[in-house]
Amino acid sequence: MPDHPVVGLVILPFDNVEFFTRAAESVLENTDYPNFELIMVHNPCKDEAINLQIENSMEKIWKKYKNARYKINKENLYHGKGSMEGVYLLGEDVRYCGLLNDDIFIPGNQINWLTKIIEFIEEHPNAATVTPSLYHGKETVYWMGRKDNTGTHDFLHLPKGDSRLPNSPFTTSYNNMACCITRMDLLKEFPLGNFCPHYGSDESYCNQIKARYPEAEHWVFPQIKLYHENIYYLRSNRNEDKTVEG
Repeated sequence: MPDHPVVGLVILPFDNVEFFTRAAESVLENTDYPNFELIMVHNPCKDEAINLQIENSMEKIWKKYKNARYKINKENLYHGKGSMEGVYLLGEDVRYCGLLNDDIFIPGNQINWLTKIIEFIEEHPNAATVTPSLYHGKETVYWMGRKDNTGTHDFLHLPKGDSRLPNSPFTTSYNNMACCITRMDLLKEFPLGNFCPHYGSDESYCNQIKARYPEAEHWVFPQIKLYHENIYYLRSNRNEDKTVEG
């Protein structure tokens, strides 16, 4: 790239300090892109001891890394609105925003993950969102796209290296916001939380874009292999408030 457009990454810790700290530090240590900032936004949970642990972890990360900042929400704003609190902290010069779950992990051998995605989205003007492939810790697929709006994810639970997995970028019906890079102007036009503040923000966001801009495309980059621990089933609010008014 002749220049490196500014990228803002937003990660949303909630109730697990170990996974969050591991995720945030892996982003800051294992990303070679020269022009990015990480915003950590804490949605507090019901356990004050855990909240304090997460806030202490965010402060330590902020002190250690010059390109990290954090914010503490006064209450749990859920995924959409909580993430947007971090987006609103990003500067006007930010061209792309990455939305990250607090249980992802960037391995050291994928240090150029963000560089590759930004190069790709810069070369494809219709690309609205781009995600890497995401694997469980057991080396099976967590997310690698879905071709249409029916059924489960097309490659769910296939093992890493399976011959059925694609090996070049392809379009998908929507992208998973466990790790999703999107254009900042689209995120401002379709703020998360305005239409789906909790579970399902990713699919709703992508569908909103397609409805207004039919030529927009959502891409998966399978050559980039990151991890998502999927600790949803450990969440203290797993079965609460799946639909909330926004």
